[in-house]
Amino acid sequence: MTAAKPGLRIGVATDGPIVAWQAATIEALAAVRGVHLERWVRGSDKRIRSEQAARTPSIAPAEAPSLAPASPDPTVAGALDVLLDLTGEGLPSRFELAREIWHFSYGKNAMRNPFRAAMVDYIRTPGHSIVGLVSEPSGVTLREGRLAWWRGEQLDRILLDPSEWPALIARDRLDPGGPVHLPTRRGPRRKDRTTSIPTIALEVAGFGQRIMSIPGTATRHDDWNIGVIPARIEQFLAEDLLAATAWMPRRPGHFAADPFGTERDGVLHVFFEDYDQAKGRGLIAHCVVDTDGQWSDPEVVIDPGVHASYPFLVEDLGTTFLLPETSAAGELVLYEAVDFPTRWRPAATILTGVPAVDASVVHYEGRWWMFSTRADRGPNHNLFVWHAPALTGPWTPHVANPVMTDDRSARPGGTPFSAGGQLYRPSQDNSKAYGGGVVLNRVDILNPRSFSERKVRQITPETSSAYPDGLHTLAETGRRTLIDGNVRHLVRATVGLEIGRRLGGRRSEERSN
Repeated sequence: MTAAKPGLRIGVATDGPIVAWQAATIEALAAVRGVHLERWVRGSDKRIRSEQAARTPSIAPAEAPSLAPASPDPTVAGALDVLLDLTGEGLPSRFELAREIWHFSYGKNAMRNPFRAAMVDYIRTPGHSIVGLVSEPSGVTLREGRLAWWRGEQLDRILLDPSEWPALIARDRLDPGGPVHLPTRRGPRRKDRTTSIPTIALEVAGFGQRIMSIPGTATRHDDWNIGVIPARIEQFLAEDLLAATAWMPRRPGHFAADPFGTERDGVLHVFFEDYDQAKGRGLIAHCVVDTDGQWSDPEVVIDPGVHASYPFLVEDLGTTFLLPETSAAGELVLYEAVDFPTRWRPAATILTGVPAVDASVVHYEGRWWMFSTRADRGPNHNLFVWHAPALTGPWTPHVANPVMTDDRSARPGGTPFSAGGQLYRPSQDNSKAYGGGVVLNRVDILNPRSFSERKVRQITPETSSAYPDGLHTLAETGRRTLIDGNVRHLVRATVGLEIGRRLGGRRSEERSN
């Protein structure tokens, strides 16, 4: 008798031909040392129509060269440790194949069909979807995420973004010293009560939802501004301080967002995204707030040739640096002050080939850490972490990336800070609307193999202020704190830009501040 292979023996079940999101899942599993992909079980022979695949690349047919050929007799009871069931309805007699079954579930009602779940989510709670990786027969949810989406792009996201989860769980099983992803739920979720609703009825309801959203899209546009609060950032852990905001004077045709700053000789230097509402592009600008609270006229200090935002300010070894978001260029560049505050030069390319969004860095327990989302991996719901021995690098990705999938707190939203011996990370809550608020998260575990944090405070926009419709940045400057705020109303410069996008057939994606 042949000795059992050490490691984790995994089989995969799919319907019909393997498609792109399934291939991505299989390839990630195959890359885990100790995983043996030993069997492919084929369910029903469902074919994807070419027009569906054209609209949704994640379901286009694909090859999975790392997957072993299909077993000639898939019902033979071989001692598979896990069967990864990627079929739409589940296989009969699955527990004859493996002791444990993993499968994805979609939506609040834990549907197996992602297409139907996406339609129900769009009708009920437009803006996000819940995805879980469930283990049977225990009913334990091995990993769960809340994914943000807009304007019909959700199906690719809810299929592709969790594709690495089985590989992460397998790595945990094989390496007890590795990253820990604790179960988030035990037992079944509530039953799906939409099964009796015909698909055509859901499609009609979804169309109605889109029609109802058109007036708001056409007449209510973002108009952000930045402000100063005379309080230290750690005070926000216990106090509501937004009413004390002193706002920057408005400028027609421009808005200001993502402020970061530092105080020198009583003068507050503020760096921010200066967004031209007619051109649809942001640059990095600077202004000062003097001792009397007067704001200077903004001056552009960095124009990288693409949309630029989120100029994270950091000081290291006596030098001042800016780390602006330039995800449109597919790289993250660290700028060094040559003549502070107006002259800057590139000092190092931190990440290449990574469209990092809102990268925020902090020095913690002897090394540098960077938190960011990615424009190509769900900019509002997948948190990625890197670490480095020095600010200029080299930067190493966390082994559990993305360490979190949650539109309520993944995307960075300001300056990480320490208080009472604890590290806190401000983040954005984009679960109901983009820029819906800032969450203060206490980081409980942060090392090269593990990450864990918990929400300790939610900060929502001040409804009585001039900017009641959004908040997504909280940045320390010393004894004062910078924030931004949003008011949604008709902006004539934005109307022309939006019409041009729609007439040009371009996807109108959520702007990355």
